[in-house]
Amino acid sequence: MKNIKQRFVIAVGGILAALLLPLEVALADPGKEMGCILREQGSLKFVRGDQLDRQTIMKTINAQRLQGAKVIDPCLTGQVNNIPASVYAKLAEKHPEKFQPLENSNQGIVLPEKAATTGAALGIAPQYLHVGILETLTIPPEFLFVSFFPIAITNESRIYGTFFEYLEFEPSFIFNSYAAIFEQGTVNVLQKSKGFFANRANEGGTIGGFVITDLENFFTQAALFDGNEVQLIPRLPGEISSQVILLNDPGVAMILSLDENFNERLALYKNGEVSPLDFGPDISFTTPSGMNNQGIIVGTTFIDGLGFRGFRFDPRTNLTMLLEPLPTEPDSWAMGINNRGNVLGYSFVGGAIERIGVWNAQGKFHTYFVEGTPEFPTISNRLRFNDNNEILITFVTRPVNERNNSYLIPKPGVRLNLADLVVNAPADLALFPSGINNHGNIFGHAGPFFFFHLDYFLLERIGLGGTK
Repeated sequence: MKNIKQRFVIAVGGILAALLLPLEVALADPGKEMGCILREQGSLKFVRGDQLDRQTIMKTINAQRLQGAKVIDPCLTGQVNNIPASVYAKLAEKHPEKFQPLENSNQGIVLPEKAATTGAALGIAPQYLHVGILETLTIPPEFLFVSFFPIAITNESRIYGTFFEYLEFEPSFIFNSYAAIFEQGTVNVLQKSKGFFANRANEGGTIGGFVITDLENFFTQAALFDGNEVQLIPRLPGEISSQVILLNDPGVAMILSLDENFNERLALYKNGEVSPLDFGPDISFTTPSGMNNQGIIVGTTFIDGLGFRGFRFDPRTNLTMLLEPLPTEPDSWAMGINNRGNVLGYSFVGGAIERIGVWNAQGKFHTYFVEGTPEFPTISNRLRFNDNNEILITFVTRPVNERNNSYLIPKPGVRLNLADLVVNAPADLALFPSGINNHGNIFGHAGPFFFFHLDYFLLERIGLGGTK
């Protein structure tokens, strides 16, 4: 590949990530949209965070599996969002032979449906105060634009993410990236992290992500930032690109690594050493989705003759357990694991009935809510939860009038429309949550489904009120 061995030298301890790219068409709203870069068929493509639903992901996974892939890129499954659309657009202009054009994201606006809330017998429901994160940003006079993209929330409600400052749009495109924290109404930029892109953060304040080492080919190197310096994670033999995709509180990081033949593989970084991951003979390929503080890893695979199956893997014993669906459904899908050892996911029929719930440590599935039924026709694609098994449902694709809805399951059998719980919600607010901490505080992005203009929010739980 052209210039495959050329690298931008990135020093540990904070460097300027300045891109000098010709600008021919200015973006109408630079820096507000986030996604990731997917490698497919010899080129690079921008994938928006909520562009792919589970049915599309399943079809793509099967195609890649038949081609011999062992690991499915987390960009495909919506687990990473780390590149602004504005940055990708400039790369596509500079290197059209390698980067596919940025596609228009505007799919039309559908106002949220206020119905589809159940569980009135609960009597009371949590109430939330909406805080707009981007509203707190100030633009210094030397910058044209700044933006902050959240990626994680801690139990102290610190929100970690990547901060971008844009110095120039024409004739060149120059920006800096940093790790940053939203705390007590202010975004604090961590100045020693210049050049860093955040994917994950833990309770101790360590942030996992990457730095760019070859911009033209978009090769990266996995890195951690501890608040003082950027630590580059050593490359595996033959590696040309890598990034941190999971990180727990003890500091164990999961690495997605790309070798010189463009095969993706997984590894764990622990105590200064990188070790390749092997899930055993029953897991021919994987889409990892979570790792808790005990180091237990969960994900989804495909078993010939059975279908899609969630799994849990314990690196301490090298034992893998398949997470079976209920007998009424053919497939299961693991979406995450909490520190109680519960695994969140679906027992489902594709495009139809979806049982949302958790598998316990013994692999028994407990249903929390059933959707995809005539009474509750919702088809969702993303789930998040905390250590108290409070579950968020988001990225609804059917029915159309629920596409801007997200839901909270505070306990089994109860599903609440999240927007109904916000006491100061702007009119027609559409909330797409990305995470919930153990106090029930939520962060995510707001804006119409599949629409370009986004904002980011913190929902602070302020007490209980009557159900609406």
